[in-house]
Parts: sequence; structure tokens; C-alpha cells
Amino acid sequence: MTVADKASSKGGSMSGKAAVSAVSADLFKFVMRQVTSPVAVIAAEIGDRRGGLTATAVCSATADPPTLLVCINRTASAGLLIAEAGAFSVNFLTDEQTALARLFSTPGLDSAARFAGGTWTRAATGAPMLRGAIGAFDCRVVETVPCGSHQIFLGRVVAAEARDGDPLLYRDGFFRRIAGE
Repeated sequence: MTVADKASSKGGSMSGKAAVSAVSADLFKFVMRQVTSPVAVIAAEIGDRRGGLTATAVCSATADPPTLLVCINRTASAGLLIAEAGAFSVNFLTDEQTALARLFSTPGLDSAARFAGGTWTRAATGAPMLRGAIGAFDCRVVETVPCGSHQIFLGRVVAAEARDGDPLLYRDGFFRRIAGE
């Protein structure tokens, strides 16, 4: 069965014609699972509290000024921490950091256990930044926008670093790697 077949069986349309109403949440999730996304750990710290989560809803919002967009479920404790701290880091993982992605996506795991994986430094904003990430950004929150079940954080990038490597990807419920030649 193709994506189009599944879409039509779920009551959606792949024809390109304007729909009168929105597609169902189930169809939206099904189609989005077909899209490959980079995997990042979003982290924040304030005082002696730090937290983070694995996320794939991260993208560049604008290059002038450099700004990232991060979507976080309102029920995630890390979102409350980011709002209070006013800053966060975005750490794009390499394909060798799958275990870290799993740590930060395990429900109920305490912060000490999550941050025990990897080497973390404190960025200019105070947010934890992961050494060895393929790309890491230190961001100051400039705007938050509620959107359904999520909170969108726009973060002005105040520092960034990168290294060579292959990115960790996520598609259809699984972490993936880029196939070798």
C-alpha cells in the first residue's frame, strides 16, 4: 500500500486540491512519520535544575538574525524550564549518539541520568551544550508561540559550533543512519 492509498483510506487527500477542512491527527502523524528528520537534544538549565529532551521538530527560522525554531509538547518539563531560563541549546546528534537520543527520550528518567551520557559544557546563556554534537547552538528565547499541544520557542543564536560527522536521523519511529557508499 502506498502513502497515497493509506491517505485515502484514512480520509485524506493527496490530490493537491484545496481541502475544506483539516486532515485528521492520525493522517497527519502518519504522513509526518514518512519524513526523515535530524535528531537533536534540546537542553536548558537554571540554577541547579537542568533538563532536556530529544526532538525532531527543530529548524532554522531565519539567518538574519540567526534564529532557530523548536517545538516542544506543553506537557514536557523541559519546556517549562526553557521558558523560565529564557535560553536553550540545540544539539544535533551524530549517528554514533543513538544511546544519548534514547536517554533524552525515555519518559520519567531523571535529569542526572540523562546528562550522564555525553560531555556537557555551559554555554554563554547558561544552557548545557553537548561536546561532540554535529552542530550545537546556544539560543536566547526571543518569542514563544502557543500552537495546539505544543509551545513554539524562537531562539536567537548567540553561539554555535560544528564538527564533521554523519547526522542521526529519525523516520517512521526509528533512528536511522545515512547509508554508506
